[in-house]
Amino acid sequence: MVGKEEVKPVAVLVITCLVWGALLGLTHGATEKKIEEAERAELYRTLSQIFPSAQFTEENGYYLCSENGVVVGYAVEVEERGYGGKMRVLVGVLPDGTVAGVRILSHGETPGLGAKVAEEDFLGQFRGRGLEEIALKKDGGEIEGVTGATISSRAVVRAVRSGLENLRGRTG
Repeated sequence: MVGKEEVKPVAVLVITCLVWGALLGLTHGATEKKIEEAERAELYRTLSQIFPSAQFTEENGYYLCSENGVVVGYAVEVEERGYGGKMRVLVGVLPDGTVAGVRILSHGETPGLGAKVAEEDFLGQFRGRGLEEIALKKDGGEIEGVTGATISSRAVVRAVRSGLENLRGRTG
C-alpha cells in the first residue's frame, strides 16, 4: 500500500513540471514570431549585400531581386554539410546565369580555419563565374580553397553549384 508520504513528492514534482511546461510554452509562443521576423530581416540585409538596391520577393523557394520592376537577379538559400555540420549558404545569381555573390548565413566550421570560407577573400572568387567554372583548383576548377579547410571549401562549392542548378531555368 502506498502511503501519503510517498505520494506527496510525486504530486509536487508533477505540478512543478506542468507549471514550467506551461511557462515554456507561453514563452515560445510569445517569442516565435519575433525570432522569425529578426531572421527574415537578417536575410534581407544579407540579400542587400549581394544586390544593394534591389527589392526582394520570395517565390517558390527562391528570391526574385528587382530594381524598379526590372529583374536584376535571383537568390536561393542552400544547405550543405561542411566539416562542422550544416552550413546555410545564400547564392545570388545574375540573369545571365553567373554568380552575383555568395554569403554564408550560418555554419559550424572551425574558428580560424574552416570558418575562413565565410570571408570575402574566399567568397569573392565565385563572383562572375558560371557553373562550369565552379570547382576547387585541386579538383580542376577555378576556385582556390582555404588552406587546411578542404572539406569546408568543397561544401561551399557544392552549395554554389546547387544554387546555380536550382535557378538554371530562370537564368541564362
